[in-house]
Amino acid sequence: MVKIIIPFILYFFCFSALKKIIPFLKKNSLLDHPSSRSNHEKSMPKGGGIILMPAIIISISLYFYIENSINTKWLVFLLSIFFLFLVSLIDDIKSLPATFRLIVHSLCVIISVYYMKGDIVSFLGNSDITKELNLNESLLFYSLTLLIILSWLWLINLFNFMDGMDGLTSLQMIFLALTINFFSLMNYFDQNFQFLSLVIFSTFLSFFRHNKPSAKIFLGDSGSIPCGYIAGFVLIESLLKQEPLFSILIILLYFILDSTITLFIRLIKNRNLFIAHSDHFYQRMIRKGYSHKYVLKKVLLLFIFLIFISLVSLKYHLVSFLIALFITILSLIYFSARSKNE
Repeated sequence: MVKIIIPFILYFFCFSALKKIIPFLKKNSLLDHPSSRSNHEKSMPKGGGIILMPAIIISISLYFYIENSINTKWLVFLLSIFFLFLVSLIDDIKSLPATFRLIVHSLCVIISVYYMKGDIVSFLGNSDITKELNLNESLLFYSLTLLIILSWLWLINLFNFMDGMDGLTSLQMIFLALTINFFSLMNYFDQNFQFLSLVIFSTFLSFFRHNKPSAKIFLGDSGSIPCGYIAGFVLIESLLKQEPLFSILIILLYFILDSTITLFIRLIKNRNLFIAHSDHFYQRMIRKGYSHKYVLKKVLLLFIFLIFISLVSLKYHLVSFLIALFITILSLIYFSARSKNE
């Protein structure tokens, strides 16, 4: 009952709180101003994370207190969200050096992975690939750990990169939550993950009502950075549990491919990788004159397809992933190539 009541209350609280904070953000000039790389024409409040992240932290903490089911891994998870939120909020208010932000992101991820080391060892011990490779166990452990850390850091940053269109990150988090919940019901994830999915769903559904085109408020770094951390946490857990890995990877595929391919294109063109840009595929479509609403509808159709394929992937792992990969790449080509008069 607690798993239903808290998210239900959370939805109405977040919706009301977001509505009330918009005038406050405008009054205190916490705004995202239009620029050459932005996709909006007027200054917009950027503080959705101020409501959503504390709500997520407090509700999950309350659940653990009531259920008496907290462990060190989840405690580190909550503390990491808090510190990422805090540093990102300061960055929203007054820009912090990129190096400092990267250090904070890295520390949160490294500490989180440290408390997953038992799961990593178990994964390597039970993996058929490990037995077939017949490599040194320590080498495999440290190689996998490094790969997890780098992948998690990339997810944190790509969520920040992708948070540039009305409703986009909200939609990604909603579909991620639906996927987690489904696999929790099938016992691929435990009850803690099921509650996490309900909290994410309720908070981002309420935010979507304010953030959908035409948006009244943006998420800001205080929201997008912790979102990337949460997505990374779920993805790494799915890897270590093995079964739902392809399913979670598929539902995140659009964000991952858009950001990663864009990065490689900028690298090939010898452009600065560390400055803000508007080269993402969805941004190209908006620049051609399509509305946020039109582009978001196209992304929504892709997400609906991806969540269906993620369910099929439980039985057909590789085939489902390759189909999802193919369709997502086709969607990116469509975003990039379609002109307004077509």
